Amino acid sequence: MLIKIPGQDLNLRFFEKVETVDDQYNIYDIGVEQPGEDGKAIIDSVCVGGSFSYAKSLVKSLDAKAEAKKASAADAHSAAAA
Repeated sequence: MLIKIPGQDLNLRFFEKVETVDDQYNIYDIGVEQPGEDGKAIIDSVCVGGSFSYAKSLVKSLDAKAEAKKASAADAHSAAAA
């Protein structure tokens, strides 16, 4: 996520995904981005990497619960309409 600082020529970077050749791990950076003299962005950041398997499993579980809740609400609405 890039957040523009009003009145400044800077962007704050929060959990921007870093493109890598190896998809085994996910790498995200947190830092500051500013324009360089040659038009390319200059980025000063700290990177955090990992497989994040536990976080992904939590998100998957929450998504499954939300889908189940939607499905049961739709079933209840269908039964009430019949």
